[in-house]
Amino acid sequence: MLLSLVLTGLLTAAAHTDEGQVATTAQRTPPGRDAAVELAQNGKNAEALAAFRRIAAANPRDRDARMWIGRLHLRMGHPDLAEPVYRTVMLEDRRNVAARLGLADALLRLRRTDDAIDVLDEAEQAEPENPEVLAALGRAHRAAGNTTLSIGYLERAVMMSPTMDHRISLEQSRAVFNHRIASTSFVEDFNLPVADTRNTDLTANVRITDRLRLLGRGQYQRKFGITDQRGGVGVEWRHSARTTLFTHALVGPGNDVLPRADVNAAVGHVSGATEWTLGYRFIGFSVANVSVISPGVTWWATDKLSLGLRYHASVTDIDAEEDNVMNQSATLRGSYLVYPRVWLSAGYARGVENFDTLSPDRAANFHANTASGAVQVDLPSMTSLVGQYEHQRRPGDVRMGRFTLAIVQRF
Repeated sequence: MLLSLVLTGLLTAAAHTDEGQVATTAQRTPPGRDAAVELAQNGKNAEALAAFRRIAAANPRDRDARMWIGRLHLRMGHPDLAEPVYRTVMLEDRRNVAARLGLADALLRLRRTDDAIDVLDEAEQAEPENPEVLAALGRAHRAAGNTTLSIGYLERAVMMSPTMDHRISLEQSRAVFNHRIASTSFVEDFNLPVADTRNTDLTANVRITDRLRLLGRGQYQRKFGITDQRGGVGVEWRHSARTTLFTHALVGPGNDVLPRADVNAAVGHVSGATEWTLGYRFIGFSVANVSVISPGVTWWATDKLSLGLRYHASVTDIDAEEDNVMNQSATLRGSYLVYPRVWLSAGYARGVENFDTLSPDRAANFHANTASGAVQVDLPSMTSLVGQYEHQRRPGDVRMGRFTLAIVQRF
């Protein structure tokens, strides 16, 4: 806001200078403009930013230079600096759609979704058939949880301008909106004389409204020569654009390896580029019960890079023992978009690597180090393929390898 006031003051002062001098300056191309554009096009953002700042300082009325400054701030991951620059351009020209698009982009990156929609609504009034405005409105409404509106805007944008960016944005909104079925299978192999583990998990996620979804899940597993099954239901409710609540309950009476009861409740809240989560889980086995509290945080460094950290504090009540057993675990994970539809992920876990696949051998006093790598491919057919490999080192020179394959189909 301070930067906006300073630039506005400069503009006001410049307006009272000699009119002939202003006209001459406006017609003259500032020295170094072509070089600054070339720097920006070659990805030398810091150098280009410095060059355009010099150009804008020489002529504060140069809107094009200030637009470049805003774009470069966004490229460099500083939407908080881009916002006031775009606002100064809009102070001079309320109908400047390019400035509105830049401002809306900055606001979305700052997770100020409602403000971005307000800015884009005015841009749509100025240019109702502009595909870039329609696509931006689609992305903004998706962030706000209005997926029906989001798809409508993006379908219009793709019809007018079927670019790769517009098509992928439409696919992403449909992926959030559509029903989906996920099939996940994994195989575990130990360096011990035990049978390999085979697990298959099927989950149906059904949209009731934009904010409410119902889940049904069934699981089959053969581990340590024992075959178990379980099933259950869940609810996912998006309370607001920033807050989502989730709960599920799975039961498997008579199970020996899979839990007989698994109740999970979690809340997620987005603040800026960070999502905070807090969950509680109760897992009941035939010989022990486990209670888990798990706070976590995911930070989106850019639209392509995210880093996540989650901590688990668990208490295990073993039937044959009087004292409860406490255990601590932590997981670290990063994901990066290497191509428009391809994500690569890597992770490390200390302790229990995944409570969703918890078994009695990891229920108490479990100490291990697990490294993982995964690739996710999102196909235009609304199908996602995920392959992951985990290597776990346990005390006593025990090694375990787990390969997981997941297929998600949306419809």
